[in-house]
Amino acid sequence: MLQKISAFVFLLSVWIIFSGKISVDVLIVGSAASLIVTLFFSDMLFREVHQKLPWYHYLRKFALLLLFVPVFFYEAISAALSVSKHAFEKEHSFNPGIVKVKTELTDVTGLTLLANLITLTPGTLTLDYDRVEKAYYIHWIDVQTLEEAEMKKKIIARFERWIGVIFR
Repeated sequence: MLQKISAFVFLLSVWIIFSGKISVDVLIVGSAASLIVTLFFSDMLFREVHQKLPWYHYLRKFALLLLFVPVFFYEAISAALSVSKHAFEKEHSFNPGIVKVKTELTDVTGLTLLANLITLTPGTLTLDYDRVEKAYYIHWIDVQTLEEAEMKKKIIARFERWIGVIFR
């Protein structure tokens, strides 16, 4: 029960922060949305932890997550500039394709976050994840190489390092 209350309060707080104001309509819609999400998905938000970790472990994770945000924005902006350069070319010079990129991550949260970061970065889209081979299938707007190490370096290495440290 405490998990559900915590999830509701967390979700409602995020709703209020992103709405930018506190008003009756924001609270009503936010409460309804938070309640629905809490009822259906709170067990996914809070997983059972098999080992007790000290409080500063979570503080460290939060600090690393905050440090990672500027890294992501830098990568997203540089990728957006690259994609926009292709959009304004008279003769297109990009080479779209689907590539397979292996990852070292094993944590479900880290794998999910990495897939979302790949998709949020302009020019790439995560299509699938193969659990057996531990590899993502990614649509890349400008396939520059087919060498596995180079693809990993260009697409996911910058995010994989951070996520590996945050979610270990």
